Amino acid sequence: MNILTEARLALEARLQTITVANGYRTNAGQNVKTGWLNELLEQAGVGFPLICIQKAKWQQPMAGPGVIKAAPGFSVVGSVDAGLHEYDGALEDLELDLLQCLLPEHGAFLPWAPPGVVSTVLGAPEEFPPGKGARVASVLIPVHLHTIINGD
Repeated sequence: MNILTEARLALEARLQTITVANGYRTNAGQNVKTGWLNELLEQAGVGFPLICIQKAKWQQPMAGPGVIKAAPGFSVVGSVDAGLHEYDGALEDLELDLLQCLLPEHGAFLPWAPPGVVSTVLGAPEEFPPGKGARVASVLIPVHLHTIINGD
């Protein structure tokens, strides 16, 4: 398996640790999906809270001495179905869980990532309230997995 696939699967596994039993506020880790959020929401029986991992734009890859420095991008989208006026607290709980799960301790390597994935860089979270045809509230967090790919 190549490092990019290993990194994506490690991200998915890391998000699956978001449970109350692991000290988080929600059990969203029990409902992690890959694909496009709008398509997942159309499926019958989709549960909430929901975490959706979508492929996103990479950061610019760079050549290094015998390696490629890459940063594959993902949009991690957390969604809650908590009504038009009561969604704030539920969405904030999920947003905080996602941030705590994905941000490494300052200066620390990622114990959950395969060798070669050296850090995560998160973009600013963006919230989307329900309304305008959407029944759920969502938060999108851009995630880049900084990865060193050996040239061997």
